Amino acid sequence: MPIRVISFDCAQTLVEARWNPSGVACESAEAAGLRFDRQVAGEVYDRLLASRWGGFRQINLQRSEAACGAWWKELTSDWLDRVGLGRGHTDAVVHEADRIIYGPPSRVFRLYDDVLPCLATLQTMGFPMVVVSNWDNSLHRVLREFALTDWFAHVLASMEEGWEKPDPRLFQALFDRAGVRPDEVLHIGDNPLDDVRGAKEAGCHALLLDRSASQSAEGVLATLADLPKVVEG
Repeated sequence: MPIRVISFDCAQTLVEARWNPSGVACESAEAAGLRFDRQVAGEVYDRLLASRWGGFRQINLQRSEAACGAWWKELTSDWLDRVGLGRGHTDAVVHEADRIIYGPPSRVFRLYDDVLPCLATLQTMGFPMVVVSNWDNSLHRVLREFALTDWFAHVLASMEEGWEKPDPRLFQALFDRAGVRPDEVLHIGDNPLDDVRGAKEAGCHALLLDRSASQSAEGVLATLADLPKVVEG
């Protein structure tokens, strides 16, 4: 069957992600003018986040940016209280975190230079494109901030769907939503297990994106600039 839909992972495929939650929390608090022991505060944040991660997964099933934002704000407030900085600084710290994470310019995410030219060429070639990524609800905002949303017919964030790659049920959600057969989808991502093995076990075609490679080879892309040539023929 010919390829009808091209699917992309996001982190390290479309967008470079340098995500360090406790680091961002501490940097945000410092930017808000607070002074504290950064190592101790970071350790407290890591423990608090880990203890509540299951609840965050459940919140994501609501598919609500407001609900997820409220969860992060509550976490920040409780963290500030536990390290003795006071809940009254919550809004200021959350404001700084938003600036650091989303910018512009973002200090956490960066759009790779080969993304927009690749998407433009694929669109000209007539390929519908989708995103299937192990990510939380914030995937939608990251795509918006980089003006990527309109390129994609569907965006599936694993935490909203309830399944995470390499679980084939995440890819099945894509097949159902896009109305395609598994063998009509080509998935591109940077993770050999999640993106390549996971996609193939779900019945898709798959390519590994390895930007450290000197050149593209069979089954491996060194750059997204080579993807149009691969799907063309």
